[in-house]
Amino acid sequence: MTREELVKAVWEEQHRQHGLVRRKHHGGKDPPHGPHGHRPPARQEHLLHVLKQNPSINQKDFAEKVHVRPQSLGEMLTKMEENGLIVRKKDPADGRAILVDLTPAGEEAEQAHHAKVVKDIEARYAALTDDELTEYLRLTQKINETLEGQLDPE
Repeated sequence: MTREELVKAVWEEQHRQHGLVRRKHHGGKDPPHGPHGHRPPARQEHLLHVLKQNPSINQKDFAEKVHVRPQSLGEMLTKMEENGLIVRKKDPADGRAILVDLTPAGEEAEQAHHAKVVKDIEARYAALTDDELTEYLRLTQKINETLEGQLDPE
């Protein structure tokens, strides 16, 4: 595994761990929407990233995935559409549903943000050697497996 792949894997495991801890504190379910420390509104860069990972996503499913009210997401998407970053279209399978996709400009913006995030992540772990980072990844994965077991006891 290259250093870049290792750093990315550690980051993804930490992000996964954060979500698992939040779910554990909410009885195994995704935390509710709203104020008082609950998930903050999605930022545009995050929305672009989620769209890259989920092309042609249903707008309702998209709102659930980013943990915002559908109305709030609609407002954010309108701004993004006005800026040429996304396009919305009716779902051919369900005329009432709206599908959301990135435009080429949206893909470019997502790639630029992703490059910045990767650079920031690499700087965060610069103090660790590859061996230390590998061990950190192994330990983080082990903690995540324990957390998952606590959420979904078998």
